[in-house]
Amino acid sequence: MTEASTAESATGPDGRPPSIAVEVLGPGQHRLIEHAPPEPGPGEALVEVAAAGICGSDVELFEGRRPAEIVRYPVIPGHEWAGSVLAVGPDVRHVGPGDPVVAEGFRSCGVCARCRAAEPTLCDAEYAETGFTHPGAFSHRVLVPARLVHRLPDPLPPGTELAHCALLEPAACVAAGLLAAPPLAGGHFAVLGTGTLSLLAVQMLAAYRPASLTVVGRRDHQFPLAERFGATRCLLSEEVSSAAGTADLVFEATGAASVVPTAFDLARRGGTVVLEGIAGTGEIAMDPDVFALKQLTVRGVFGASPAAWAHTIALVEAGVLDLAPLVSHRVPLSGYERALDLLHRRPPGLGKILLVPDATA
Repeated sequence: MTEASTAESATGPDGRPPSIAVEVLGPGQHRLIEHAPPEPGPGEALVEVAAAGICGSDVELFEGRRPAEIVRYPVIPGHEWAGSVLAVGPDVRHVGPGDPVVAEGFRSCGVCARCRAAEPTLCDAEYAETGFTHPGAFSHRVLVPARLVHRLPDPLPPGTELAHCALLEPAACVAAGLLAAPPLAGGHFAVLGTGTLSLLAVQMLAAYRPASLTVVGRRDHQFPLAERFGATRCLLSEEVSSAAGTADLVFEATGAASVVPTAFDLARRGGTVVLEGIAGTGEIAMDPDVFALKQLTVRGVFGASPAAWAHTIALVEAGVLDLAPLVSHRVPLSGYERALDLLHRRPPGLGKILLVPDATA
């Protein structure tokens, strides 16, 4: 890893002091730069970042494991974030200066057949996403299309800070999966994994008053939190056979290829499996007849639609989501290398890492 000791100079036309940003130059190379996004033009919003989450896809970006067609170096990462609007373009009406906001990452074209069918994550245009192909929120400020911006409740529910709302991007992805495969109230559910996505899924599934909600993990350090969120049983991976064939809905978010067959094993006949984990590498061997013989419905999820974002924000306003316990570390932007090291070492108790402007760390 490399990190610049000095920053490039950049000055915004509005006279604001340039902000510090993390720039990934290419695989394994990054530096701190001074970054001044331009003033928002028509259809744009300039946002002061309160916090940005760092996740597995950001590690893939840094290490060069992200598919070449969905990344553009050099780039300022950061697709999970929350902040306050600084300024908007002259035609923007639904948000304004001072509003607490989050924003969708996918910059879909809005006009192709997929977009017109309300499926922007399947947009036919060239791939574009904040933090991967366009400057993201590992910075003090970020400029985004205003049509992607969602206003947050103001005030937020007690115990929820604006910085915690950086977790609404992964939460929206979970919501997308559950909207695509709606759980039935009182059902039997299983969640594979104990990371951020999985624990958000536990919270959302608990709202359906399940008869059972089983969480399966490789390590047990997050089991108390899963139980606090509504899990009725927690199993280590080697104990999972005791729950085989019991779940109406299985939610998988481990990002480990070897776990996918387990998701199908947990589902009952006629059940549903939602796959959200992205392994990136790895091959698995499995019985190809499992889908037909068990009559399974399988939904893959990549990203979140505007409807999923709106649903997620409604869950926050209703007090369904408890975001604060999921955050374990707040690291200043200048500590980006430390954040990556934490994700590699995965010490006990590691949850979501938030990158925050240095002055607020």
